Amino acid sequence: MDTTASVDLGHIESTLQPRLGSHAAVVCCSALSGDVDHLTPDERATVACALIQRQREFASGRMAARAAMRRLGVPTSSVPSNLDRSPRWPEGLVGSISHCRTACVAVVAQSGHWSSVGIDLEPDTGLASELWSAICTPQELQKVSRMPEHDRCRWVLRVFCAKEAYYKWVYPHIRSMLDFQDVNIDMDASLEDGVFRVNPLAPRARNATPDGLEGTLISRQGLVLSMMIH
Repeated sequence: MDTTASVDLGHIESTLQPRLGSHAAVVCCSALSGDVDHLTPDERATVACALIQRQREFASGRMAARAAMRRLGVPTSSVPSNLDRSPRWPEGLVGSISHCRTACVAVVAQSGHWSSVGIDLEPDTGLASELWSAICTPQELQKVSRMPEHDRCRWVLRVFCAKEAYYKWVYPHIRSMLDFQDVNIDMDASLEDGVFRVNPLAPRARNATPDGLEGTLISRQGLVLSMMIH
């Protein structure tokens, strides 16, 4: 099982913050550091029937979101969930929250400068080959076939992570779910940090996505993180 002891969360923050500028803030914390008693009543209602671990993860995300608000210099506020389970951000803010077993990350931005944020965090363990055809488009699978065999499962994980960040970014614009085959990710066939570009194949997503939209993908301390802000 993963542990948080070896994860330098401050290092992840310091890597991402320069890419965000002064109108957005990122905060990372342990995924199990949240205190359910610190949730607001409307936040607590979202996870009232969930397992304790899920409640703590949810609380960690809201704790990170409020810490990001403080760093932005704006009043902290409740972030309840909409009926579709997406976060309902306070007026004037947009944001995204993600967590895995070890860590949680929240990015909050001022809506006057950014229209949406998408972020995803995954353990860098790779994805089994039987999942590749469901996650990857034919173009992405062609790239996988040309890669060294020992890198393939971890590269597909990066494709998955990038798509998740894009789905979160585009969802407020289209208010509908996308399938993994609805977007093609263009990025280097390597495991190095870099940028990824999205090519939406579904018309509703294509119409909502600026040409050349890019995201950031980094790997640190056994974690892969993708971020998209525009």
